[in-house]
Amino acid sequence: MAHPIHALDSFFYSSMGVYAFQSQCEMLAELGYDGITVSAWSGQPLTDLTLLPSVKQRHGLDVAALYLVLHEGRNDALLRRIVERVEGVELIELAVQTSINGAGAIIDMIESLLPIAERRGLRIALYPHLRHVTQTTSQVVRLCEHFDHPRLGASFNGYHWFASQEGRLEERLAAIEPWLMQVVLSGSAMSPLGWGQVATMEPPDRGELDNFAVVAALDRIGYSGSIGVLGWDYGGDIYLKLRRSLAAMRAIDQRLASHPGWAAAIAGD
Repeated sequence: MAHPIHALDSFFYSSMGVYAFQSQCEMLAELGYDGITVSAWSGQPLTDLTLLPSVKQRHGLDVAALYLVLHEGRNDALLRRIVERVEGVELIELAVQTSINGAGAIIDMIESLLPIAERRGLRIALYPHLRHVTQTTSQVVRLCEHFDHPRLGASFNGYHWFASQEGRLEERLAAIEPWLMQVVLSGSAMSPLGWGQVATMEPPDRGELDNFAVVAALDRIGYSGSIGVLGWDYGGDIYLKLRRSLAAMRAIDQRLASHPGWAAAIAGD
């Protein structure tokens, strides 16, 4: 199946600075991306979130998600305020990076967001992230099972699944499938030169992580939603990296459609 492809705005961050949001959207639209995920790091967005409702009309792009990072005990009120007020987005991807007060306080924070999500028609996808409190898909699934709420689900991030060495791709995707709301992929290789001295983040056709195998496994569980490309730490000429990444993801879908038997050959990971 042909998946919509969106880019995370982390593509546009580098040691030299950050591209203006207008430029971000214009690049993605020109290249043929379907959407963008916008980030508000620790509740402090680099992008003016009041621009989100106009993205579809001005650029033809979907706002695939708003990515938020919870530091429980530090930015709880700020994140709740964003969820209460943000317009132009339907999905919140929530990573839990740190906690002052422990697991119970994280559960209380998520519980406080759910009535807001219900009232505003939002969904919240918990985001597994290496070296965060919610690091693995298993941890995220346990939280989803605890709440069993239709507005709470999970994201699957191929890079963080790979870098955390959680393994058992088919098993992990089967477990997360009832809750799966979003997918993000990236190329990667295990290396002390990578992020956190664990693994590199690269365009999806680079590294040792086989994204053909990952997309094939996603197709087998029936995932038909958008797939995001991570973009963090790619560096260099961003336009060229974006073009390359989109071509790689489109080629994977085309290859799977033309050669479904190839996907079956790698089913037993």
